[in-house]
Amino acid sequence: MDEIFKREVTQRSLLVAEPGKARALAEPIRAAILQILSEREASIAEIKEELERRGFRLAPTTVRHHVDVLKRAGLVQLTRLVSSRGGVLKYYASRVKLVHHSAPENFEEVLGGAVEEASRALLQLFRELMQRHGEDVLKVARSLKPCPHCSDEHFVEYVLIEVLNRAAAEATSGKEFREMLRK
Repeated sequence: MDEIFKREVTQRSLLVAEPGKARALAEPIRAAILQILSEREASIAEIKEELERRGFRLAPTTVRHHVDVLKRAGLVQLTRLVSSRGGVLKYYASRVKLVHHSAPENFEEVLGGAVEEASRALLQLFRELMQRHGEDVLKVARSLKPCPHCSDEHFVEYVLIEVLNRAAAEATSGKEFREMLRK
């Protein structure tokens, strides 16, 4: 048999998707709601108003349903309750920053050197994290729900990536990061 085609495939990015969160984001409207709530807290009425500005026309009950789905997935949380005209107004905010862009075709060409540099720095950081926090990383990895398709090594990798994910979210949400981008 003659081989007609063969291509080496290099993993160029990580996609960490928890099933519940992935299902919650399957609806484009929920991604839009998450984007709104990552910018500021808002009530259902304010979310509905912002969605209309973005071209989505939904009833308040439908918006509330989508917010509830995001809340059950752990992506949105209630931030405050305000007494209003004999009722209670609920405000929500996103627990995650949704970054949904596609890298341009020439990303590797333009930023390949930066990727290599960051890769080396991350490998060193992983070594240091395992030296300092290895027992805790293993403890958390062992507590994860077993998956018939995954090895323990996979769980350790997930925990380390989650540490970086949360650290990146914290670092990029601060004033110092925003000022750095303006320079």
